[in-house]
Amino acid sequence: MKIKLFSILFFCITYQGYAQGNYSLVQCIEYSLQNHSSTEVYQNNIIIAKERKKQAISYYLPQINVNSTVTDNLKLQTNIIPAGVLSDEDISMQFGKKYNSNIYGEVTQTIYNQPAIYNIKSSKVNIKIADLQQTQNSESIIFNTAQAYFQVLVYKEYKAKLQEIIQSYIQLLDILKLKHQKGIIIETDVERVSVSLKSAEYQLNEVETQIKNALDNLKFTMGLSLESELHISDSTNYEQYVSFPEIASLNINNLTEYEINKTQQKLLEYNYKSQKAELLPTINLFSRAGKQGYSEDMSGIFNSWKDYSYIGVSVSMNLFSGLRKSSKIKESKLVLKNSYTNLHLAETGYQLTFQNSEKNLLNAYNNLNGSKDNLELAKKILDTSSLNYQKGASPISVFLNDDNAYKNAQLQYVNNLFSYMSRRLDYEKNKGTLFSFYNQLKNN
Repeated sequence: MKIKLFSILFFCITYQGYAQGNYSLVQCIEYSLQNHSSTEVYQNNIIIAKERKKQAISYYLPQINVNSTVTDNLKLQTNIIPAGVLSDEDISMQFGKKYNSNIYGEVTQTIYNQPAIYNIKSSKVNIKIADLQQTQNSESIIFNTAQAYFQVLVYKEYKAKLQEIIQSYIQLLDILKLKHQKGIIIETDVERVSVSLKSAEYQLNEVETQIKNALDNLKFTMGLSLESELHISDSTNYEQYVSFPEIASLNINNLTEYEINKTQQKLLEYNYKSQKAELLPTINLFSRAGKQGYSEDMSGIFNSWKDYSYIGVSVSMNLFSGLRKSSKIKESKLVLKNSYTNLHLAETGYQLTFQNSEKNLLNAYNNLNGSKDNLELAKKILDTSSLNYQKGASPISVFLNDDNAYKNAQLQYVNNLFSYMSRRLDYEKNKGTLFSFYNQLKNN
């Protein structure tokens, strides 16, 4: 039995063109990757991380400032020249003039600032984290879109099977009514088929509602408006992706989430080093050049300028901060130590999750094969029952029971096939090979 799922087409037409056509699984995923709102968020996060890197580097680039001031000395400061220098008594003197102006340019260049260096290194790590988070988001989009697509698919298969059932019941009912009119069968046989027909029609109405809900969920996952029209196409043999799960070992470095955790740990290492580096001196080179003007009245302060300039080197070092720095160093060290422990626990968790998904995939494979065997057996029983009924060797109730058993076996097979693909997606995700599986879907 072949159940068709998706055609391989590339996402190369506009949104309007897609909305009017059919979507394959690959097209749905491609659309989701390009149009889901979260994609823009993570792209912006990458840009933000790059801008923060520029900000971190800027602290090691020259800082240039221009300043201008005008001062009204309401009361000049009085200075005292001690006795014995110029006279036998203290001399009180005031220096300066009532008004003065000052305009100057100042350049500062950091020569050494270890915390700033670690901040630059941290900014590079932040960019890598943003890239990894975008990859992780893409994996989630692929997984969620495929799951939603499969859900629509299985309901569509249910609908197709129910439509076949209804059509077969209608044809059978017409034949039985004719036989009843001729007195070949009793009315109860006709009523049995009528009840089965109404039951199938009721199930069809339920499935159509489920299809609508599943399509709305798929639209939401893709980033489509719920009012948009969406049709899915399934033109590739679904069963070609069913294979016995080979026992594989987990390469934990393939997991994007693990890479994010490991990279975030690098940030904590830089934070710890930066806290310790706060105890080191900071060295800056600075220079200033400007002009000053002095006058006893406001109008004269811009008429007479005196140039000045200087350069220098500053070295600053905080020797005591009330134990604040030592406390921060201890805190960052413990946070870093906890991150090592948490990463080790996460490694065990990833391994356990992978093993569980592997077991679930094996169970899904066995269930699928079991339902396939049941389907073949139910078909044989139905063929025999149909032949016996036509010969008059068995009542119609036996035929209807066997017919229902066969149709239930068909639906169960479809459900198990969907379940296998769902488990396969989960397995590939926990193995860190979801993108590889997605590329396999694209290239087949």
